[in-house]
Amino acid sequence: MRSAEGALVPVLFSYAAHEFGREYFDEAWDEFFLWNDVPDDIANSKECGTTFDPFFVFDFVPDAAEEPLPDGWPTEPLALHFLHYEVESGPELHREFIERACKSPASFFVVEAVFAGRALDIKDILTGRRFHVLEQSASRTLHVGDLLFTRVVTAGGGSIMIGACPWVIPASWHIPIIDTRERLRPKGLLSREDLFDFDFEIRQAYHEIVEALLHPAPPVIQNTDGDPLELTTLTYELGITVNEAVERLMPLATLRGEVHIADDVRDATGALMAAALTWIKAGNRKHKDWDNTTLGTLRLEGSRLVVEVNSARRRRRIEKEIAKSLGSAATLVDATITDMTEALGRRRERRAITPLHLATPADSPRPPEFEAIEAELARKHWDAWLDTKVPALGDRTPRQAAKTASGRERLEALLADYSQKSVSGRTAFEPDIGTLKRKLGLG
Repeated sequence: MRSAEGALVPVLFSYAAHEFGREYFDEAWDEFFLWNDVPDDIANSKECGTTFDPFFVFDFVPDAAEEPLPDGWPTEPLALHFLHYEVESGPELHREFIERACKSPASFFVVEAVFAGRALDIKDILTGRRFHVLEQSASRTLHVGDLLFTRVVTAGGGSIMIGACPWVIPASWHIPIIDTRERLRPKGLLSREDLFDFDFEIRQAYHEIVEALLHPAPPVIQNTDGDPLELTTLTYELGITVNEAVERLMPLATLRGEVHIADDVRDATGALMAAALTWIKAGNRKHKDWDNTTLGTLRLEGSRLVVEVNSARRRRRIEKEIAKSLGSAATLVDATITDMTEALGRRRERRAITPLHLATPADSPRPPEFEAIEAELARKHWDAWLDTKVPALGDRTPRQAAKTASGRERLEALLADYSQKSVSGRTAFEPDIGTLKRKLGLG
């Protein structure tokens, strides 16, 4: 089959150029990109020679809805037109290949097994169909969990991929692709006919993924509550003593009867001249296994109160707390706010980010007791995760998701993403995928 593809595609391109001219090619090129951000440099586009080629010869049919087509242009895919009007005889495999390829629409696939140098087991995420495809090259580089945008042609007793996209799509896109499928078909999987009917929508999803891979958005940096990171320093002028201000603000730094105060300086009479209060609360909105959360720091010295928090939500809340506790005795004189996502974006634009070379656990041996504490924290975190609502699972917990087929599909995709992002054995906090699967009853 690979020889049939190699022989037919160049012939079909030449046939189209000779019979229908450049305008026909340009119509197909524009439609492939859905008339949006169409590359002008065709020769250097990675889509030319890969994903576009089977679209051009096996899919594209000029649209006569808006204006009449030039005389002689095909009203069926180019390959079928060639077969019906130009080929009187030829190898049966070539005829079969054309007919099967024209019935094999592009879709998103996940790699389920790799047989290096020989084959891949892949599943169509949109239809649920599984294939064992003969693939010498890609089977040497792809891994379980990787995603592909391609089409599978089955003919002559075997299956191959044709027109595979030139980028490997990370496992993190598996769940968004499931979301796309469920928007197109809210209940159940798509059929092969649906892939043709939703060709534009599926191709749009593909181009959006490619755009995100080639031009990734800056990461959204969050604090431990899941709020966007916004480093804020508020400076107040105090009209009362440090001692009195600390007494009024003490409830913010008290948890279960313990006052979290540090760096306290007292005069000869024992009165506070300076102190740092840790604003703290019990538990955590995002991490249910956490005992407490530090919300900010309040530093008092002389006639100044300096507050440091790391989100807009916390800034608004501490402003209210200070107004309630200190009233007119505290006057805001300065506020400095840094949005870390925007700051990183500006630094990227200036190419001013210097890579950090941090010591890794392997570089810096740690005491056994530290590793034991880390391992225990990790165990608690992943045990709690099993019963934590996860947006990617439709705001269900992993245990709840594991009870349905659709939930298990999302769980498998999520765990594959965790596995890809994990640096095996580097830290205790990396999930043990096998253990999580056993606890969730996944195969």
